[in-house]
Amino acid sequence: MDVLNRCLLAALALTACQDDVSTPFPMGLEPLEANPIAPLPDGPFDEGLRMQTSDQPYIHVYGRGFVRVPHDVMWAAIESPDPNVSTCKTDEQLVTLADEPQYELSFVVHYIVHDILTVEWDDRWRFGTIDAELGMVRHQKTQGSDFITLSEGTIQVLATADPDVTELAFVEHLDSVGATTADVVQGVQHNYDSLVAVAHGNPIPACP
Repeated sequence: MDVLNRCLLAALALTACQDDVSTPFPMGLEPLEANPIAPLPDGPFDEGLRMQTSDQPYIHVYGRGFVRVPHDVMWAAIESPDPNVSTCKTDEQLVTLADEPQYELSFVVHYIVHDILTVEWDDRWRFGTIDAELGMVRHQKTQGSDFITLSEGTIQVLATADPDVTELAFVEHLDSVGATTADVVQGVQHNYDSLVAVAHGNPIPACP
């Protein structure tokens, strides 16, 4: 395996890629792609989400944001459907837990949107601890409406140089009839805001 591939596998877990360092990802928890937003290994560790987008050949949204809690606290907060389920653009959400027992946590969300037509789809979530400094979350649409050709994303939960601060790194892909980049940006922002709130023991914020 060459250096470039090792860098991709390590993804956001490392601030630099070295020839003799790699981070293996279990099947089903691999990164979708490298996050193009530059890391801030020395801070400032202020809470807030930095984002970048692309719409070719479909919508790509990237985010990096710090949360001022230790890594284990952040991981405990993220391992829940509540801050991760998309409630702002959907009418009904049915969560089925532990649908894939080979993962540390798994669930599937059945979404329903009532519009001119009723649109339904399933979004499958998987969680796993890669090592002491990296937890991986991955979700993907697995069945449902043909209006959604592609919907997938990852969240990496990364330790930082400050033991009381964790970084969340998002990659989100969407190819869907009528969807806009602004819709995905809003969804990732609300996901981050919800995770920050839960990590601090606060209620999930209302939809914007």
